[in-house]
Amino acid sequence: MRWRRTAGTAALLVALPALSLVPPASCAGAVGQPQPDLTQPELPQPDLTTGTGGAPPWSSGATTPAAARPFGMVQLGPDTTADATGGTPSATASGYAATDTHVRGFSPTHLSGAGCPAFGDVPVLPWTGRAPADPSAATVALDRASERSAPGWYRVRLANGVTASLAADDRSGLAAYRFPRGAAPRLVVKADGSLAGTSAARVRLVGRREVVVRATSGGFCGTPTTYDVHVRLRLDRPIASVRRWPGGVVLRLDRPTDGRGRRGRTVRTQVAVSFADAAGARGNLVADAPGWSVERLRAEAARAWDAELGRVAATGGTTAQRTTLRTALYHVLLHPTTVSDADGRYPGFDGRVHRVAAGHRRYTAATAWDAYRTHTPLLAWLRPDVASDLVTSLLAAAREGGWMPRWPLVAQDTLVMSGDSAAPLAAAAHAYGAREFDLPGVVDALVRQATVPTPARPGLAAQLERGWVPGDASTTLEHAVDDFAVARLATAAGRGRDAAGLLARSGWWRHLLDPARRVLAPRAADGSFPGSGWDPSSCCTGFQEGTATQYTWFVPHDMAGLLAALGTRSEVLARLDDLHAELDAGAGRHAWLGNQPSLLTPWAHLWLGEPARTQDVVARALEQLWRPGPTGLPGNDDLGGLSAWYVWAALGLQPLVPGTDVTALGRPLFDEVVVRPLGGTATRLVRRGDGRHVAAVTVDGRAHTSTWLGLGPGRPRTVVVDTTDADRPAWGTRPEDVPPSYGG
Repeated sequence: MRWRRTAGTAALLVALPALSLVPPASCAGAVGQPQPDLTQPELPQPDLTTGTGGAPPWSSGATTPAAARPFGMVQLGPDTTADATGGTPSATASGYAATDTHVRGFSPTHLSGAGCPAFGDVPVLPWTGRAPADPSAATVALDRASERSAPGWYRVRLANGVTASLAADDRSGLAAYRFPRGAAPRLVVKADGSLAGTSAARVRLVGRREVVVRATSGGFCGTPTTYDVHVRLRLDRPIASVRRWPGGVVLRLDRPTDGRGRRGRTVRTQVAVSFADAAGARGNLVADAPGWSVERLRAEAARAWDAELGRVAATGGTTAQRTTLRTALYHVLLHPTTVSDADGRYPGFDGRVHRVAAGHRRYTAATAWDAYRTHTPLLAWLRPDVASDLVTSLLAAAREGGWMPRWPLVAQDTLVMSGDSAAPLAAAAHAYGAREFDLPGVVDALVRQATVPTPARPGLAAQLERGWVPGDASTTLEHAVDDFAVARLATAAGRGRDAAGLLARSGWWRHLLDPARRVLAPRAADGSFPGSGWDPSSCCTGFQEGTATQYTWFVPHDMAGLLAALGTRSEVLARLDDLHAELDAGAGRHAWLGNQPSLLTPWAHLWLGEPARTQDVVARALEQLWRPGPTGLPGNDDLGGLSAWYVWAALGLQPLVPGTDVTALGRPLFDEVVVRPLGGTATRLVRRGDGRHVAAVTVDGRAHTSTWLGLGPGRPRTVVVDTTDADRPAWGTRPEDVPPSYGG
């Protein structure tokens, strides 16, 4: 999903020299860095610069190097800008860009890779000298060469001589600002500094060491949504004086001396967040107990990340490939975002505060349109507890607000992107083994959304009447996937009648097949297709973030039926070759692997008995589009959705049919990968030889000729892939070897 410019979130593109963080590998051996397992080849640290560069909105990864824990509430990091005088937020949606020159402050809430600005609430800017005339617009230049980052930790030196060091806990964090000798330490607390704008803010001082801020922001992607966030700052020294302005406060802090009369130069600030109330922020601070040592908190965060990143351990390949894999996995495990406090309270979709059951969490920032394809299946494999709680969170939203949301942000559905994508998200979680949720309740909610018009499915009434959404082909196609996914869940819940009806409806994609052009095209209410002047490769009338040429391949649950409808085998292969002549061409006639509608097209060859062609396209994509560094992502990361694609492809796998565990099987990038899910059996993937194509596969010791396998419960323990340089090996080429297709 991509960023759309909206009122109040001005964007500025400035041509600047390429600047980047120093990759975390340069900090190896520093205090708190996870130490390598000496029994394994090098395990590089994630490169948190990856995705911070590129031109927004379409070619930027929109990631952030903010300090964070896996799935945490807090991402404490810098909010940068190219605007030295006005403090306008970064042109990227995350609030951070590798080419920005100044910092607006350091805030505790971020989304990594979102398509539209959000969060960045209550940035704090360390300041020296006289208080700024306009605190809201205050910025300080960054010393880019001094930047360092690692999972859970970030540090940078500013042009005013202050060094900022940040570390994250779960719902809180710690910022240490080391001021230059003799400087009067000040903190500019920008209560009005949210990335998408702040509609209301209130600042309250509690004694001489605490500041409590309540800010209201929202407007994600131009939607009329809002959220309240409560941020508590606790200082390690007293506040000497306060200057207020409508958007916040400037704090001048005491400079106490130590026992030998030396002036203290470092100001430490604990920061905690709650989306429920100020008491929740205080409770989160108490529960986390982040302390006052950045190094200690950094070490704790490193251990937490070591445990999670160790779930996928690769050997072989190049250092750059292993770094890219670890970085992609890091981005996958940042989201969804915790929204419930340590005591279980969270803001509901009904405007009331609720409490989650002990041992569970409420999650937000579930970008379902992006996540169901790659992120949710991987999450369900690695962390089925988190995936189950995510589905439970969406169901709770339905019970509180009326439907399972497709893009929830705190306590509202932003309703961005097309389709009822909570359906394939829930079905993907169930298929890949995350099943600790109320399946009958989820089916009840999703069947209702599929049959009774709600905001979850705009255009449903017209589609039920005609079989398509007039003028909106991408929504029609998404609804076909949604119907198939609900049918799968209904079958699992023993509701055969509902499943049969929805499976039949999943075949309504055929209403969009233009028989003259052999493409899937938008169709008017009267049944007509576009006229003779229409170009299927033009963007984007009738399609969201794509063209007819690209969306024509988007029927993942019935690929056999689709390919048969598009022409002869030789014609379809020629069209696929042309589509993949370029891999990341934007919205046009070629593939756009930096965006969701094209993510599965490389695997279309499997249904035609041509796995070697799929392997060639995937190998090109892995080589050309992905690398460590600021421009190492081919598009918005979408809260880890694009990164999940890389993890799957590097393992020689890819989820194929939303709502099932049907997973493509191909050539792994590495000699060996061991996947260790939480509470499940490990799976070992071995590649033998360096050939370009797959020659043979064994699964748990038995020959396996199909180009797919199931990765749900009962998944295999060992998969061995033999390779060859033959142009077209026989493996996977028989009709019985192709993946299943589910014609509705």
